[in-house]
Amino acid sequence: MTKRSPSIDIDLFSDEAIADPYPLYEKIRNAGAVVWLERYDMWAISRFEDVRAALRADEVLLSGKGVAMSEELNATGNTNSLISDGEEHQRLRRAVMKPMMPAALRDVRGQMQELSDELVDRLLVEDSFDGITDFSQHLPVSVVSVLVGLPEHGRERMLEWAGAAFDALGPMNERAIAAMPKLMEAAEYVGGLDRKDLPSDGWAAGIYREADEGRIEPDEALKLVFDYVSPSLDTTILGTGHMLYQLGKSPPQFEKLKKDRSLVSNAVHEALRIGSPVRAFTRLAAADYEAGEVFVPKGDRVAILYASANHDERHYADPEVFDIDRKAKDHVAFGYGTHHCAGAHLAMLEMECLLDALARKVATIEVGDPTPFPSNMLSGYGSFRASFT
Repeated sequence: MTKRSPSIDIDLFSDEAIADPYPLYEKIRNAGAVVWLERYDMWAISRFEDVRAALRADEVLLSGKGVAMSEELNATGNTNSLISDGEEHQRLRRAVMKPMMPAALRDVRGQMQELSDELVDRLLVEDSFDGITDFSQHLPVSVVSVLVGLPEHGRERMLEWAGAAFDALGPMNERAIAAMPKLMEAAEYVGGLDRKDLPSDGWAAGIYREADEGRIEPDEALKLVFDYVSPSLDTTILGTGHMLYQLGKSPPQFEKLKKDRSLVSNAVHEALRIGSPVRAFTRLAAADYEAGEVFVPKGDRVAILYASANHDERHYADPEVFDIDRKAKDHVAFGYGTHHCAGAHLAMLEMECLLDALARKVATIEVGDPTPFPSNMLSGYGSFRASFT
């Protein structure tokens, strides 16, 4: 089988594809276990089992050579907990994850639940509200303000900077080009942080202590502080938006949840599976990689399509159906293997607390038609009207 067979010529980043990528993902899955994307000069792995296998093969398919679609960005050589491999990755990951491990988060669960209850109580008296800006953004932004402990100046730009980081990871299209100045602003903000302005008990201050104690380098500390903002804000917001929207569109599912709150974790995983906030990251083949009947040659780049894997009918029956009884904990919305999302426990905690508050306090959820969130590498809704009774 030749390098460019099977191949497919589709645009995954047109406005139409951004609004509804799933028919295109299905075409890629049906074309083969690994498919050459003619438009982007790289391979795509899109089926559930193949995606999990590729994510386990982190010694062959490398993240440290960049995870973007464009070589312009990958060539910058930037590293952080995502763009790294091997021992370097483990060292950076340990520093970032320390306050986000389940044991550490137990101390903030009560605070998260209180914030969630207050939010739902406030929205219950509104005729309607925006499901994203008024509901889904609340906890993630609060986390940046309260737990990470970044100074107030600059916080109003955090969502914009986080979205730009994911746009930059796409192909070098208009979205990615527009993102570059915003990334420079974010870098200037982080680089200009004065440690004396950081609360000593905040996560950002903790990263600098890791550098003081020699576990990471001082210049790495700057990059890792932004890791608390860029990967965690928009992804959790979009996942929460999917959760609220699906519950509003599926009243029987919400009724089932209200009667059995032990299904809260199930429902969060199912919302993440069906919503898949991150579309894809790429990796570089350090050696020939075999997938199905095709070899990805050494030196080629591979797009690993998380969102496609989570809708693979080979693994999930009726994947377009939101079903909180589904055992979807194996989804790859958080990735898989060594690069499993460092903030996964935090995202789950936020979404579970919100969902628990909804199940206890809200009788019905109504939602309107959503507006897609226009992003290269993020998938979700930018806005939709919602109401609680």
